[in-house]
Amino acid sequence: MEHPNGSYKFLPAISAYSAGIATMPGFEITALRITSPLSLEAGFEVIDREISKRGLKSESLAGLQLRSPKVFTFEEFSQFNENYRNLLLERSLILGDVNPIPRTNVIPIKDVPPVPCIATAFLVHPSQNEGGQDFIVAGAGEVAGDLDPTNIVARGDISQSGMSAKVDCVLEEMLARLSALGFDESSPTITNVYTIHEISKLQDLISKKLPAINVHGYTSWLSKPPVSEIEFEMDCSRFSNWFAV
Repeated sequence: MEHPNGSYKFLPAISAYSAGIATMPGFEITALRITSPLSLEAGFEVIDREISKRGLKSESLAGLQLRSPKVFTFEEFSQFNENYRNLLLERSLILGDVNPIPRTNVIPIKDVPPVPCIATAFLVHPSQNEGGQDFIVAGAGEVAGDLDPTNIVARGDISQSGMSAKVDCVLEEMLARLSALGFDESSPTITNVYTIHEISKLQDLISKKLPAINVHGYTSWLSKPPVSEIEFEMDCSRFSNWFAV
């Protein structure tokens, strides 16, 4: 779907987030990295001020990376998503019943934040160049289908073969989202991996399907996916600028 303001297209997913966005010609993405862990409410206020300083509208906010203090049960995750969605509604960022904003939300193992907070916000804005090359693919774990524990791939299996199956599932989802946005396995310049597990030959597993990491590398975060029993998550992106706030 194309956003009504014409700056990006997105992949609808669930009420809490979309599966990804891609800028339209003439637009690009700037990543705002929030250096101090703040509550979601305080983080959104920082973003609001940055958007205002740049002369943009609230709808320029088009993606988020969150950090949370603990893993959620499926029921807790649903409640968290409802509260989070209300913060988007307050800023008129939901389009009817559709949420265009992709999201990654993971649980750090070290320096755990006291409350859920925003680590990075992605702003879509006019480009001084041709634009239309930037994208954000939302974080995804090894769930094949709807977000339900019965759909977790190799559920409860953290052996090397089980983790390999999980990695393969997530990579297939990354490729599907990239393709739907008009990109391919060579497109990401930033790839993030989120897990607490040591996975044998992980780089080989990833590069077979996402060879972009052979050129740009990838970042492995010692962290857990946000929902209980999910063990491996990835996201990927390409953006033109970044700025620390």
